[in-house]
Formats: sequence, C-alpha cells, structure tokens
Amino acid sequence: MDQLSKTIDWLYSLEARGEIYKLERMEAALEVIGNPHRKLCAVHIAGTKGKGSVAAMLDSCMRRAGYRTGLYTKPHLVNLAERTRISGAEIPAGLMLDYIERLRAIYDRAGLALTFFEFTVAMMFLYFAEEHVDIAIVETGLGGRLDSTNVVSPILSVITPIGFDHMEYLGYTIAAIAGEKGGIIKNDVPVVIGARDDDSRLTLTSIAAQRRSAVRLIDRDFSYRSHAPAHRLDYHGLGLELRDLELGLAGPFQHENAAIALATLEALRAQGWRIDEDAIRTGLREIYWPGRFDVVSKRPLVILDCAHNEMSIAALLETMSVELGPEVKPRLIFGCQSAKEWTRMAAMLGPRVRDVTLTRAKPKSPLEPEELLAHFGAHCPARVERDPLRAIDRVFSELAPDDVALVAGSVYLIGEVYPYFLSREGRSGLFPEAGA
Repeated sequence: MDQLSKTIDWLYSLEARGEIYKLERMEAALEVIGNPHRKLCAVHIAGTKGKGSVAAMLDSCMRRAGYRTGLYTKPHLVNLAERTRISGAEIPAGLMLDYIERLRAIYDRAGLALTFFEFTVAMMFLYFAEEHVDIAIVETGLGGRLDSTNVVSPILSVITPIGFDHMEYLGYTIAAIAGEKGGIIKNDVPVVIGARDDDSRLTLTSIAAQRRSAVRLIDRDFSYRSHAPAHRLDYHGLGLELRDLELGLAGPFQHENAAIALATLEALRAQGWRIDEDAIRTGLREIYWPGRFDVVSKRPLVILDCAHNEMSIAALLETMSVELGPEVKPRLIFGCQSAKEWTRMAAMLGPRVRDVTLTRAKPKSPLEPEELLAHFGAHCPARVERDPLRAIDRVFSELAPDDVALVAGSVYLIGEVYPYFLSREGRSGLFPEAGA
C-alpha cells in the first residue's frame, strides 16, 4: 500500500469518532493553524435540496468572471479530493497528502482529536487561505447552526429549499429544520433565501430580522420563468433582468437552483464584485455538476442521480417526466441509507419504474435491500443484488439499445458505481486535478 492510500485510510479511520456538533472544537482546531477561515471572503450555503448545485453554479460563473474560486462541497462521489477544488480543479493528490500529514502532526501535538469532517473542514480552510482564493464558496454538511463550517464569517449567506432530511439531528418539523439551517445567518450579513414554503420563510426571515440581515427572498425579490423541457429560463431580480439563459444541467428543479444562484450573484454585484452578463451566461451554460440526472450512457440510456430524500426524489420524478416523457419507465437500481424515509421513497418511485434491482451501498449505515423488497414489490417487479457493481453488470447485460436505466437512492451508491462508467471513457476521476 502506498503512502497516499495509508494516509487516506487513516483519515477515514476518524469516522469512528462519529460526529460532534460543537463549534468551539472547530474554533480551537483552526486557532492552532492561524485561523485561516478569517482570511477568506466566503459565501456560505445551507439547505436541504439544491445547495450543491447552487454552489457549483456560483463557482462556474465566478470563474468565468475572472476570479480564483475555492469550492467546498460534500460528500464526494469518487475521490475525496473532489470536495476541495480551486478554479474547478481538485486539490492534487500529493498536496492533499502533505496537508493531511502536516495537520495530523499539528493536532497530535496539540492533543486535539478531530472527527473526519472537522479535519477535512480544517484542511479546506487552510488550503483556500494559503492558495489565496478570491472567493470561497462553502457548502455546509449537515444542518447549519452547529455544522463545522459555521465558524466562517461570510460576506453572504444562502439558504436553499428546506425539506425533511436528517430529522434525528435537525428536528421533526419544517420550522425546526429551517431554524437549524438558518443558523448560518450572521449579524449584518445579507442572506439569499430560496425556500418557498410558509414555515421555512417565516422562520428564516424572522432569524434574519433578529440579526439585521438584509434578505433577498424568492418570489418576492427575485423570480424566474422556466422554459422546460428546454434547459432555459428567464430571471427577474431587483437589479438584474436576464432572458433565455441556457443551463447546462437537466431538470426543471435546476431552474429554481439557477434563480437562487443568480440572486446570489446579484447580491455579490451589489457588494462590488465584477460579474458581467457574459460571465453569468457562460457559467450557467458550461456548468459541470455530476450525479444530478447525469447521463453516463446514451445507448442504452443510463442516468445516475443522487436523489436520496423525498424532496430530491420528487424532483427526479418531475425531471423524468420532462426529459424522458411521462410514459417512459426506466429499470431502476436502488439502494439507500437506513436513516432515510425509504418506505416513502419506494412508494414514490415504484409506480414510475419498470422493475427494480435493490442493492446495498457500503459506506455509513446502508439499509439492507431485503427490507425494501415488499415495499417496491407492491408496485413493480423487484429483486436483490447486494453488490452495486454486480447489480450494474446484471441490469446492463439485460438492457436493449433503446432501454433506459436509472441508478438512485444514495450519494454513496452513485459514488460506488460511477467508476464503472468512468473507466469506459478511460477516466479515473470526475474533475481535473490542479496542475494536471
């Protein structure tokens, strides 16, 4: 085993420490390395649905505007380095090794036993600060208020639509979940709110009012008109009017994400950032964000989608109707985590697919596929193939050229099967490596 593999294995061993939601731990960890998070101009993004896509759109547009961007998202699909990118490129493997070993030595000496997520957040802040990014676009992990990224003092906060997910940590009502997500709203820092339901809007605008944060609210201060099934939309904001914007991502739900990203760009322009119309149009048109209604084979048609909760499954079903037609029933490969609302997801997906092969994505706490058999079986033929790659092989070998296959249910499942399709194209990773 090479040094990089050993070091990555050590980093993943920190997952055994679980998650600890105490920001003072993160503050202490960052103080030891010179508080790199305080040297960044950051946009901080929370939400249940769309936050990764919004972050990717912002990154794409800001890069086209000439800025050196840092982008932090989670989880990754194929390589850990995907989480931490500068100007679109992953942190180089050798440099990531150096950062991990350097921080490990510092934290061992300081007696700080960080969790996996705390360690990767510290590494991200240090990398972005030492590489002098112009702007850092930082996605929260879970929630917002106690998320390890919430030590940052952003120039702008963004909250995407709120729904039910991670209820055991965030609460069992939309208002409670919105309150946790709204924990990223800082005193006197503007916030863009993309939530459209009444409970979320009331909770988030109340937090913003208490913290004297200027709000840009969807359907009040900005709106959009979708041209679906075309990948085009019009945007109307407080000071920005853009028509017939082309979007490089499929699905009507991405038009809502684009509107939230555009409102964020508008807010940045109001702060003096130079982002012209050409940069916005090019950035949206040329965005690359894998795993979201992602076509990885055309004949037969194979789609990978990270839909893993009720909101994202609903968006996936809408996208299927728009992109494929309501009569098309794909062959589904499905696996999810045990903590998800899997009975509801089965009830939503089952009637819309021809059959399902149930599998088991390895990381975290996967649901045993046998538990899903009866729930899917009530709607469509269902079988179990526990190994995800064998499930892909089995379904792929049965597909006719005009058939459609869909893989969904877990980000981890998409991550496990993605290399199968990358290898067919002679690729090892999703993004270029910096300097490569």
